[in-house]
Amino acid sequence: MKQFRRVLAAELISNFGSMLTRLVIPWIATLSLAATPFDMGLLLVADVLAGALGALALGTLVDRWSARRVMIAADLLRAVLIGLLALAAWGELASMPLLLAAAAASGLATMAFELARSAWMARALPAHELATRNSQLAGASAVTESVSFGIGGWIYQALGGALSLAVDAASYVASALCLARIDDPEPAAPAQRWPRAREWLAEARAGLATLADDPTLRTLAWLHGVVTLGGSLAGTSYMIYVSRDLALDPGVLGMIFAVGGAGSALGAACAPRLGRRFGERAALVAGVAVLAVGSLMIPLATGAGAFAIGLLVGHQLVGDAGHTVHDIYDRTLRQTIAPADRLARIDAGIRTLGQIATLAGALGGGALATALGARAALFLAAGLFGLAACFAFVTLLRQAARPR
Repeated sequence: MKQFRRVLAAELISNFGSMLTRLVIPWIATLSLAATPFDMGLLLVADVLAGALGALALGTLVDRWSARRVMIAADLLRAVLIGLLALAAWGELASMPLLLAAAAASGLATMAFELARSAWMARALPAHELATRNSQLAGASAVTESVSFGIGGWIYQALGGALSLAVDAASYVASALCLARIDDPEPAAPAQRWPRAREWLAEARAGLATLADDPTLRTLAWLHGVVTLGGSLAGTSYMIYVSRDLALDPGVLGMIFAVGGAGSALGAACAPRLGRRFGERAALVAGVAVLAVGSLMIPLATGAGAFAIGLLVGHQLVGDAGHTVHDIYDRTLRQTIAPADRLARIDAGIRTLGQIATLAGALGGGALATALGARAALFLAAGLFGLAACFAFVTLLRQAARPR
């Protein structure tokens, strides 16, 4: 338990840094560099594409090497990258190419950290504890997300871009210090040397083959892709719909957004009980179904009155709670079903699919919202979540009834 508490503390600290980076880099681009909408889109693409392209290679390394060392290395790399960017901002040397490079490198390091953290949990913790520990991680993420978004603007306003980035860099150093004292369980197939290119490719293919051969893992990959696609599709239209179409004031919207952290925390609190009462697969299906119901509340909101505001608040509570439950049991099932020596590569394959879906949703969602309107795009996103829930109900519960 003490070991996990250190990992949880590292998650709290590093997630705060990650959220602050996501705020500060776009603010520097917008306020200091007069970035265009196209430039802002490139920042998102750089982060997501770097993670998608690097995930399989990183998964191979995590399966071979110490998860603790990978996490620490990822933290220190992010600290150096963000620290150098802070120095550039301090010297008024920041530029869009530099921000793009920092976003891509940070996205790659974050992917390495997340793969290694998941592998460490699978290696170090008993299987029956994973759902509870993943719930605690999700709750910690919800809290730090709310706090960082709540005070991030004030930090930037008080300190400026350079010092805000310095705070971010320091958070990664603190996270690495938390991880320095955790136990370091060996991977199932520890590496004796750095893999050659052919070995790297062969091992990545082996991980993907395992993912393709296992029906439950295939279902989890499909679900992750569809849920991520729906979320990205909704993300392109949500702000346009609530700000422009519903004409809600920024102050009101800020209060609505703040409820999302409470929804995520609610999902994290309920997830272990759902799993114990109904089983992990049924809990995951329920999470996706609740996410679909919550997402449907957004396009059903019309006007700027109390009814619309109530639906949007309901979405933050219900939708975010369902999404968190899905995430917890998606992660837990990967950790318990995937072979120990291929866990990180399988996790990486699923995450790569999610990153590709994020890009597709961002590009397709923008085109769809332009052609049919933001409300239509939001209805489609809710429909995708509903389709995912139906598919999960049919496949995951049927697979649970079959002998493995």
